[in-house]
Amino acid sequence: MDDIPPVRLPADLEDAARRGDIDYLVEALRAPAFEVRVAAARGLGEAGGERANLALLSVARDRWGERPEVRIAALRSLGRIHGEGRYASILEEFIARENRLVTAAARKMLQAVDPEGFPRRLAAGGSVDHGAIRVYGNTGEESAIGLLRGFLAECEEAGDITSATVWGKVYAAARALGNIGGDDAVEILEALVSWLESEGARQTGLLARGRTEKIIGAARASLDRLEKG
Repeated sequence: MDDIPPVRLPADLEDAARRGDIDYLVEALRAPAFEVRVAAARGLGEAGGERANLALLSVARDRWGERPEVRIAALRSLGRIHGEGRYASILEEFIARENRLVTAAARKMLQAVDPEGFPRRLAAGGSVDHGAIRVYGNTGEESAIGLLRGFLAECEEAGDITSATVWGKVYAAARALGNIGGDDAVEILEALVSWLESEGARQTGLLARGRTEKIIGAARASLDRLEKG
């Protein structure tokens, strides 16, 4: 038990940050209480420097051993150490295939740092969750076209487009493609409608048929908007 550091008071950590006592703050990252580790991460951001940077990166990347709250605090503190360009690149690592809380926080930070590049960074990271798809549609992110095409193709191949876990994302993708526009979007939407109409004829469940009709309606509305535009 001798290797477990004692509980730190917030005032102690604030004082260490003012003094630039990296050793004290890094040691506090091992404290049993996660609130202390959060405060230590914040202190390292205030102290700055390469050692603080490496310690914070290690905590932020510890997806199996550290609590999301501490990892998020580390990510925020890294923003005090790096310029916007480097910080945005770091945050990209955490915006997909991550803990849900960490992903949500990292996306908010990244959007604040690079609002114009945020949709492109999401697409580059392969994000096809509901939130990401809505971003693509709201911003008309053209680089997401291939990603949405692949997502819909996988859903069709798996035959689960109307499942409870997928249909909402497919519906959002149909709407997003209408906002993104272009020949590729039209091609994807027409293929989606064709597939759904063929598949829908074989469905017997009332819920599945209802979901299919909603997706077809969204896809047709997108096609109409693109034709008029």
